[in-house]
Amino acid sequence: MTFTKLARGAAVALLSIGLVQAVAPAAQAADKGRTVTVTHAAVAPTLVQGEGLGAVRTFMIPTTVKGKSGPAYYLTGTLTTVAVGMPNDQEVRASNLTFVFGNEANQIVVGGISLYPSSSATLSAGQKTIRPVIGGSGTYDGARGYVVSTNRGADGWTHVFHLLG
Repeated sequence: MTFTKLARGAAVALLSIGLVQAVAPAAQAADKGRTVTVTHAAVAPTLVQGEGLGAVRTFMIPTTVKGKSGPAYYLTGTLTTVAVGMPNDQEVRASNLTFVFGNEANQIVVGGISLYPSSSATLSAGQKTIRPVIGGSGTYDGARGYVVSTNRGADGWTHVFHLLG
């Protein structure tokens, strides 16, 4: 075996060890995550501007967090239609959602897109969507992860945050 082959083998071994060490902390961080569950009443937009492509739905909704409630627990946001004519008469809406927990210093910000029925203000009852958590402040400083939002029909909505770290 030549020196070059030995050097390559050693380099591959070291690289493999480095990759395992780089992946391990990420897996451990996922194990250390926490969930936060938020619920609220059925959604009715407080304002709808336009229709079709570019339509904007704006809302502010009081929320409950794991049995806590108060005037400073709420969700505010906008959904903007960014694509129409999708299969099954759906459209793509981009979200800008801010969940406030107890006071305005404690927030989780959610973005991303979801498919919605074109003729409806919101998702159908029983439908879920997953969106990325793109940041946070206060108690949720540096938040990252995702949220699963479920329309429970007349019973309102549940948002389960899966936060990493």
